[in-house]
Amino acid sequence: MTIHAANPTHDDEYDAWQLHESGLPWAQVGREIGCTESAARAFAYQQRTDAAAHEAQISMF
Repeated sequence: MTIHAANPTHDDEYDAWQLHESGLPWAQVGREIGCTESAARAFAYQQRTDAAAHEAQISMF
């Protein structure tokens, strides 16, 4: 299963989070998106924190 080979339009943060949530181990997530296991974890962490910040943000308009 390859999410994207060399397609820069994909969001690595979202892809890493989705792949891990689907049950893949971190090492496999890294291989799928073309990075190290550590980078995949960092991408997924960034996705989770960005999503949490977005949900907590108060709409001003």
